[in-house]
Amino acid sequence: MAVIQTRLIERSKSDDMNVSSIRANYLVECSVPMDEAGAKAAIAAKPVPTNYWIWKLESKSRKENPLWVDVDVEYQIPNIPGLAPGDDPNPLLRASTLSSSYDESMDAYFQDSDGKFVINSANDRFENFPLRRNGNLLLQITKNFASFPAVAYDQIKFTRNQSAVTIKGTTYAAGTLLFLPATVVEANETHPENNYHFFVTTFRLLADHEKHLHKIDDRGYNEYVNGELKPILATGSATPLTSPWPLNGAGKKKPLPSDAPEIIIFTPYALAEWGIDFS
Repeated sequence: MAVIQTRLIERSKSDDMNVSSIRANYLVECSVPMDEAGAKAAIAAKPVPTNYWIWKLESKSRKENPLWVDVDVEYQIPNIPGLAPGDDPNPLLRASTLSSSYDESMDAYFQDSDGKFVINSANDRFENFPLRRNGNLLLQITKNFASFPAVAYDQIKFTRNQSAVTIKGTTYAAGTLLFLPATVVEANETHPENNYHFFVTTFRLLADHEKHLHKIDDRGYNEYVNGELKPILATGSATPLTSPWPLNGAGKKKPLPSDAPEIIIFTPYALAEWGIDFS
């Protein structure tokens, strides 16, 4: 099946307060009789006028010559509140919108920006860690969907992206985004617009180039000796420690209380494949 040629028969344009329309009638010659589907596909593939969308596409084979098909096409700029020129009138085909802010917090820290551990002059920890300002980039992506799979979204809440994710041209490496609970406008019902039903869904993703890992210095009151856990004694004494001793990351004490401990890294958030199109 193939289209041999198309011929523009008539074209007109009309404008009123509600809509701007362009109507065109084509005569399409096909290689097989009554190929209305092929004829419509050929017309649908033609360039669409700027900011217009195909609103109606109808066809009818000619009785006197079934190889010829009349195709009527109507392009429109629909008058839908909030619809910008070039936006698809089908809300399910519109691109997502992106906004960003910073999620600020006050976090305890054990090591300063120069690498110095937060301990007193006698190598003891303070009773409480001091606090410092912190913050992560918070991305908010809003997009229309035909459904809101609440159970699926609940299963991936507070997980990190297992694969790289691209949002509006920016690629975020695996593990750098944290999926916060998704929200939906009027979650108990769908939204009618232009005879479509959809859910306006907002995703919140917290970005962290350090991959949302938690770190702390390795210090303690005990160490492993020949596979047994034993209390660390103060140097030259049989007295148990009154403050934690730096450890080597494998359960053994460092030689001196002033030695830098190893850093233990924890992974509080699992990786998961989200399977969401944020475009």
